[in-house]
Amino acid sequence: MSKNPVRQTLAAIVAALALPALAGTVTGTAAYRERIALPPDAVFEVTLQDVSRAGAPAKVIGRSTLDPAGQPPFHFGVAYQDQAIEPGHRYAVRAVIRQHGRLLFTTDTHVPALDGSNAPLQLQLVSASRGEGKPSAQVPDSPLRGTYWKLTRIGDAPVSVAEHQREPHLILATDEARLSGNGGCNSLMGGFEVDGDQLRIKGLAGTMMACAQGMAQETQILRALETVRRYRIAGHQLDLLGADNVVAARFEAVAQR
Repeated sequence: MSKNPVRQTLAAIVAALALPALAGTVTGTAAYRERIALPPDAVFEVTLQDVSRAGAPAKVIGRSTLDPAGQPPFHFGVAYQDQAIEPGHRYAVRAVIRQHGRLLFTTDTHVPALDGSNAPLQLQLVSASRGEGKPSAQVPDSPLRGTYWKLTRIGDAPVSVAEHQREPHLILATDEARLSGNGGCNSLMGGFEVDGDQLRIKGLAGTMMACAQGMAQETQILRALETVRRYRIAGHQLDLLGADNVVAARFEAVAQR
């Protein structure tokens, strides 16, 4: 006797609905050091992200919001779906506090999650103030680390890409203080130190290829990166600034080439 396809489909749907939708919850607390009160309409948000692909934007797989945020410490729980967790992938959490889209506080370090430890996470947020103490106008969508940053300008000059060469870019690793990238002709590698919005690039080196085009620009890139003292992110744009707070290099977050 042949089986009824409609009945089979309904049975499959019922079986799928019977499975648990959630695999668990990432819990923890978040706070900041500044002794200031948040405005009453501030919003706290924490996201659980898949950061496995070093050159691609992080993928958000869970989100939790406190609206209004209240005052620190903030206690959170981020639920995640079973099918979103893949073996061998790396996960992290990120938190922000904003007011009408204006960033007030953010985490600026890699905080691993779902790494086998069941202990609640403890997040430290830092002030997003820029310049004269005014918060940045945009919430940074792309984190400093783990993003493929395409170089678009060196100082005031736009970056060009010679035929058959790679576009200049940087990737700051999420699991160690190492960076990689390309200057257009040669591969780049080195280390970095980050503390709040302070950033220094250390031990920058590259391969020793000689290209018919782009060598002068690559030299400018290396010199600009050696002057970097801080950074700022607005949306998908990263600015690296020198000691004089002038933009030494500007980047754009894109999907990995």
